[in-house]
Parts: sequence; structure tokens; C-alpha cells
Amino acid sequence: MADLISSLPDEIICYILSFLPSQQVVATSVLSKRWNLLWRFVPSLDFDTFNKYFWLLIDSSNKFSSSVCSFLVRRGDQPFYKFRLKGFSSMDVTECMKTQIWTTVSESGRVQILDLYCDWDTEIPSVVFSFKTLVALKLNFITMEYISFVDLPLLKILHLKNIISPIEIDLSHILSGCPNLEELKVKGLISRTIEKFIRLPKLVRASMDDVLLPLNFDFHNLVQIQLNVFPDWLLILKVLNHCPKLQILVICFYKV
Repeated sequence: MADLISSLPDEIICYILSFLPSQQVVATSVLSKRWNLLWRFVPSLDFDTFNKYFWLLIDSSNKFSSSVCSFLVRRGDQPFYKFRLKGFSSMDVTECMKTQIWTTVSESGRVQILDLYCDWDTEIPSVVFSFKTLVALKLNFITMEYISFVDLPLLKILHLKNIISPIEIDLSHILSGCPNLEELKVKGLISRTIEKFIRLPKLVRASMDDVLLPLNFDFHNLVQIQLNVFPDWLLILKVLNHCPKLQILVICFYKV
């Protein structure tokens, strides 16, 4: 049988490989001399300890950390468009690894997808919120620096879950810097929302705690929302008044 994949241009092969976990991408280096260095040009990093196949190739958290660092160092200065890292405990993310991650992400200049699920010892530098190439930003179980400036003109997907910060985060400040947002999920965020009118004309899906709702908002094109609330029907009616195109409303009540 002819090797059809190897007959493809390097750019196409690298694009195909970008959909695989990074451990599997590196494993292709044994296929032939041509593939030996090809993995270094794959424009994505994807290490996910929650993937059931992950531990077939990595058998300890120490090897996880060293594998990520080695992957980043050996790739050199090749740019990423996708950076996905999900570790299950604080043992996974060493100081060396944190430094290497932010050096890589900051210098890439092309990152479109940033998806981090780490631990609260991992601090996200505020510069992340000025990466103008970002299309999707998903942060879970991390600590966030004080955010003074937000400029995410291309961002379509924003997930902020279980975030802590040295000071309260102004969610309305973050949203005002995401004019093209289409999907928003916010949960477990210590936040304050100032009296500032928020208009997100392209937002169609949202999920958030009731205390995080902007005080003044207009989600004119929102079609689906999930609210995590204490029993408060007046709040729900207010949301309905601000969402004229709403089709799906999911209400999750907290027990009093």
C-alpha cells in the first residue's frame, strides 16, 4: 500500500499532526528520516493529563513536567497557534516549566488558542489579555495578575473558571476589551462589576454565576444562557428583558 500521507507537503502533514496530543506527535519522529524533525514544526502544544490515553506514554508527574519542558526547548523558536496544557495537580507544573511556558507563549506572537488548566500556584501574567491574535482563551484553576489593560479584538471564546487574584477582578473591564465575543463561561471568579454598560453584539452563548452579571448589559443576540443563581426570579426577569432573542434558558439554583 502506498504511503499517501508521506507524499503530502510538510505544511499539510504538520497541520494534520496539530490535532494530536503532543506525545503522539513526537512519537512520529521514529517513522523515517523525513519525520525525524518534522514534529518540531507542528504549530501546537497539547499536553492533557485528563486524557485517558495520556498515561500510556507518560508514567509519572515528574516525567510530565520534564516532557513539556523538553518539548518546548527542542522546538526552539517555532511559533504556536495552539497552546493547551492541562495538569491534574501542583506537582505537574514546576517553576522551570512555568518560565518556559510564558517565554514561549509571549514570544510566539501567533497564539490563537490558549487553554490552561493548572493550579492556583500558576500565575497568569496580565500580558495574556493583550494577545491580539487570540481567538479562544480558556483558563481554569489559575491565579491571575492584576489586569490593567484588555485588548482582544479577535477573541470569540472566553472561559474563566476557578480564578483567584490578589485583588477583585473587574469582569466588565475584561468584557469591554472583547468586542467580538461569541461564547462566555464564567464560574468561581472573585469579581466586582462596576456601573458600566456592556454591549456584546455577537455573544450567542453564556454561562455564569448571577453575582457576575454586569449591572448594565445588552446581550441583544444571545440565544442561550445558563445562570447559576440563588432563587431570585427578579434577576431572571431582568436577564430576559436584556436578551430579546433568547431561545434556551437553563437555571441552576444553589441550595440555601
